Amino acid sequence: MHANFSSAELALSAEPVFSFRPLHVAQLSRGWAVDVRASDLAPLAASADAARHLGAGRGYLHDSEQNHGLARMLRERPEDFGAASHIVLGADEVELFTEPGTFADLVHIIGPECIDGMQRLKVIAHVAGELSREHLDRSVVRLEIVCGPERERARRVYDVAERYVNASTAQDKLIRCRHIVRLMDCDWEGDGFFCPRRGMATGPGGPLFSMADVTRALACLSVAPRPYAAHLASTEEGLDALWSDFSSPHYKGLFHGTMAPVGVMRALEAWRAARDALSAMPKRCSERHGHLIAYAPELICWAACRKLFPLAELHDQRSGYAWDQVIRHQLPGETVRMAERLVEYYRLGRPKDGKGDRSYKAKAPELELWLELLDMAGV
Repeated sequence: MHANFSSAELALSAEPVFSFRPLHVAQLSRGWAVDVRASDLAPLAASADAARHLGAGRGYLHDSEQNHGLARMLRERPEDFGAASHIVLGADEVELFTEPGTFADLVHIIGPECIDGMQRLKVIAHVAGELSREHLDRSVVRLEIVCGPERERARRVYDVAERYVNASTAQDKLIRCRHIVRLMDCDWEGDGFFCPRRGMATGPGGPLFSMADVTRALACLSVAPRPYAAHLASTEEGLDALWSDFSSPHYKGLFHGTMAPVGVMRALEAWRAARDALSAMPKRCSERHGHLIAYAPELICWAACRKLFPLAELHDQRSGYAWDQVIRHQLPGETVRMAERLVEYYRLGRPKDGKGDRSYKAKAPELELWLELLDMAGV
C-alpha cells in the first residue's frame, strides 16, 4: 500500500492505469477482492475498442438476449446487477494509496486486462450515459484482480469455464417455491419421497413420476374452468414457462398452500389411468381428425376428469368420494368416450382440410381449437 501517490505521477507510467475509489478491498491468497460502484467502472470499457485494449476474449455482443437482460436489470434493479456475478481482471500491478489531503483509499490497476466479465463491463458503459450517477451507485460490483503467475492460470481456467457450468433451468428454481418445499417435508408413507428435480417415488420400488408428470397431473385435475394450465403443461416449452413464474394464476392453481400428498397421488393416478386408456385405443382411431388423440391427449384427459371428480376435494384427506374406485373402473371408459366425442366435434367444426394429415397434427395442440371443442361439447 502506498501513500501520497499523486495522479500526476501515475500519468507518467508507461502502462495504462485504471483508478477508482473502492467501497471495500481485501487481499486474498491469489489476488485482490474489491467492491466498486458501477458508476466508477463505467470508464473502463467506455471506448469502442475497449475489448482490444483490455485483451478480452471477445467483443461486446450488443444484440444478445443475455446482454439485453443485463441492461434491463441495471436500469430497473441496479442492486441486483452485481449481486450474482463478479468480474475478473488481470493486472501488471495493483496499488492502494491515499491521495494527498484526503483520507479515502484509491485503487490503481496498472496494465488492466479483462479476463472474464467483458459483457457486464460493456453493459455498464453502454447504459451509463442514460442513467444518473446516483442510479449507478446503487449497483455494487465485485472485482477479482489477479497478478503474476495467477494471471495466466485465471486466463487458462476462464477460457474453458463454460464447459463446467451446469445451466440452471426453470425446474431447478422450483426448490424456491414454499408450497413445494412444504410438500417435500410431508409424509409420503413408507420410503416415499418428493423432489422437484428428481420427481416422486412411493415406497421401495414404487412407481416413479417426473416433475413434468406431477405438473401435468395437477393441471389435469385443476379446479380452473379453462384448460390453460393443462395446455401449458402439454409441451416442454410450456412447462418451462409455467415453472418460471410463481406469481402466475396458472402456477398458483396447481401449487398452493392446501396441496397435500394425497391430492398429488390422486391426480397422478387419474392422469396415468386416462393416458393409458388413450394409448390402448386402436390405431385407426388416431387418423385424420383422430390426430387429436395423439397430439392433444391432455385436452381429452382434462375434459374426462371434469365429468367424474369433485375437483375441489382433490387435496382433502377427509373426502368421502370413492377416488380409487372411480379411477380404476369408470375413468378409462369416460376417457375413451370423451376422446370419441371431441374427435367428432373436431370433424363437425372443421370437416375438410386440403393440407392432409399434417395439418390435423399441427392444429391439434392449438389452444384455440381446445377451447372451441370444449365449448361445442359443453365442458
